[in-house]
Amino acid sequence: MSKDADINLICRQCSRQFVFSKAEQEFYELKDFTSPSRCQECRSAKQNEPYRFICSQCGTGLEKEDFVYCTACLASVQLEVEQKAKKGQEAVSAARTKLLAAESEKAELAESLRRKEQLMAELELKLNNLSQELEKAVQFHTALEWLQPTLNAIAERVEDLEHTQNVINEKMLQTIRAMSEKYANVSLWELIKRSLGQNLKQDA
Repeated sequence: MSKDADINLICRQCSRQFVFSKAEQEFYELKDFTSPSRCQECRSAKQNEPYRFICSQCGTGLEKEDFVYCTACLASVQLEVEQKAKKGQEAVSAARTKLLAAESEKAELAESLRRKEQLMAELELKLNNLSQELEKAVQFHTALEWLQPTLNAIAERVEDLEHTQNVINEKMLQTIRAMSEKYANVSLWELIKRSLGQNLKQDA
């Protein structure tokens, strides 16, 4: 490389020609830098791009905002992450336990609801039966009201018959008493003869 004059180079990025001055050649030689492969504009644009770290294991590029730790801090961060993960797992386990308890309570409520629905169905059936019985009672009461005059007339007729029977019984008792008093001193043989005599007279 000649340091006595400016030289022209081709930018490998934009393919345009640029001047590599004598002063720049001296500076690059002093710093033991190789000759630039990009023009000043491309180098400035490159410098303005965000710096990216590359993962040494997988080669994934890291954004500028990503955190980079030393080995000691990385171990501390990993421990913190593990603790947070453990707390997260405990929270998930507690949530799962609550969920299982809620599901169990839900099942109990569903069973209670089923029993109440069954009880309601039984009560509704009993109510329907009572309604039918009540309807029958109303019909019977209506029929009874319709039959009541007839029953009253029958009761009055029975009462009249009982009164008539009592009167007849009383008259018969009086007749028997009178005959007993009339024939108290007459013997049985005398009564037979009188009876036969009356029968003979009637036949004559």
